[in-house]
Amino acid sequence: MKAPHVTVLTAVRNGAPYLAETVASIQNQSFTDWEYIIVDDASDDGTPQIAEDLARGDARIRVLVRSASVGPYAAANDGLRVARGAFTIRTDADDLSTPDRIEKQLAFLAAHPEYRACVSYWQSLNDQGVMPSTQTPIPLNSRVFRWSLLLRSQSIHSAVCFETAMMRELGGYRELPLSQDYRLWCDLTRRGWLGTIPEVLCYVRSHGKRQSHTSYTVQRELAIDVLSDHLAALTGERWSREDLLALRSVGHGEVMPVHKGLEMLDRWDRLWQAADDLTPADRAELARTSSFRRWKHLRANARQQPLAALKGAMKSIMLKGPQSLVPAGRGASL
Repeated sequence: MKAPHVTVLTAVRNGAPYLAETVASIQNQSFTDWEYIIVDDASDDGTPQIAEDLARGDARIRVLVRSASVGPYAAANDGLRVARGAFTIRTDADDLSTPDRIEKQLAFLAAHPEYRACVSYWQSLNDQGVMPSTQTPIPLNSRVFRWSLLLRSQSIHSAVCFETAMMRELGGYRELPLSQDYRLWCDLTRRGWLGTIPEVLCYVRSHGKRQSHTSYTVQRELAIDVLSDHLAALTGERWSREDLLALRSVGHGEVMPVHKGLEMLDRWDRLWQAADDLTPADRAELARTSSFRRWKHLRANARQQPLAALKGAMKSIMLKGPQSLVPAGRGASL
C-alpha cells in the first residue's frame, strides 16, 4: 500500500467534546493525501469510542489506545513511531485547522528548503466562534525567533508541520509532562530549521478553565529548565534560577518589581545585540520587541508599584529614546 504524504497526529486525553470537530477540519482539507493517527492517552471519558467511530467512517484514520496515561509528549512519540507520512502535521484534539492549512504548509517548505519545519500564526477560538483581536504573530525567521524564545514561547503545537524524519533524528519529544513543545521550538530555531508562515492557519480553543496550581507550577519549572538550556546553548551563560524566572515573568507581562523587569530586558538586549548573524531587519524587529515588552511591563505593574518606582523606570526608558515606549504594533498576544 502506498504511504500517505502527510501524517496528521493528535495525542488526546479526555477530548470527547471537540475531537470530532477537530478531525472534521482535517477531513475538509484541500490536500487529501494524508493519514490521521489519534493516540488516546488512557482517556476515561467518551474519547476512545468517538475515535473508533471516526476510524470506522474514514479508512485514513487510525487509533492507538494506551492502557495507562503517559502524558501528551510520550503519547505523541507512540504516533511518530508508526507514522508513514514524509511530513507530520500536529493538532491538539480541541483545535481547528483552516481548509488550506496542509496545502500551504507543504508549499512553504517546498519553497524554503532551508527549513525542515514551519509554524503559522494562530488565533483563539471559543464556543461562540473565533475571538477577535487574538491573532498571535510569530518571528518570521529562526535568527529572530531563537532570541525571542528567551522571553516567551509564541508558537503552539497545533500550528506546526515538520519532516517526520527530522523528528526521528532528534529522538522525538522529550517525555516530560509539559513545556516540551517550547523545547522543540528552541532546538529547531538554534539549528535554523524553523520558518514561519505569517498567516492564521489554525484556531486554538480557549476553554476559560483555570489551570491547577500544581500543573502551573510544573509547567513553569519545566519551562525554566528549557529556558536555562536554551540560554546556555546560545550564549554559554548560566543564569541563576531567580534571574531566569524574572526573565520569563517579564516576557509574559507578569506583575513583578519594575526595576527587576527592566534589568532583565536590558540583559536580554545585550545578548541578542552581541549575535553576529543578525541582519539589520532582524535587529530592528528585536528592538521593537524590546520596546513592546517594556511597555507591557510598565502597563502590567502600573497599579501595583509605587509612583516613585514607575517614575524612575520612565526616566530610565526615556534615556533610551522615546521609541522605547511605543508599542510594537503586533497584537495584544505578544
